[in-house]
Amino acid sequence: MHSCRCIGWFSLALLFLGWWPSSALSADKSEVLLDKAAKDYVLHGSIQASEGRDEEAIKSFSEAIKLKPQWAEAYSLLGSALARAGKLTEAEAALRKAVALKPDYSEGYYYLGLFLKERGREKEAQEAFAKAKQYQQSSSSPAGR
Repeated sequence: MHSCRCIGWFSLALLFLGWWPSSALSADKSEVLLDKAAKDYVLHGSIQASEGRDEEAIKSFSEAIKLKPQWAEAYSLLGSALARAGKLTEAEAALRKAVALKPDYSEGYYYLGLFLKERGREKEAQEAFAKAKQYQQSSSSPAGR
């Protein structure tokens, strides 16, 4: 893992620009680099969101999703940033995509519930909260571990 860190952002940029032969990296190392880059985008997006820079956070979370399109947590974070930016249709789509990708994602259902409740959609919000509670309990039970 340490040797992959040495490759870092510079090599990732070279790989994407086509200046680094893809055969020079094993598939495992390429995957590690993509994972690290996606995590970096999520970290930057989280920092930007905490500073109220939601438009920048949206861009960062979107970049993470481009690298890891099946990452439910990134969709949930994107949905929250979109909601704060007033992009409600896109926000709901991202929040729903998060729970579609990971049907037992309790946090995803919780944030979807908050979003729906804030929009006055109580029945849908309660359904989302019930799923959040259900999956939280099943993941914390000894059988769910």
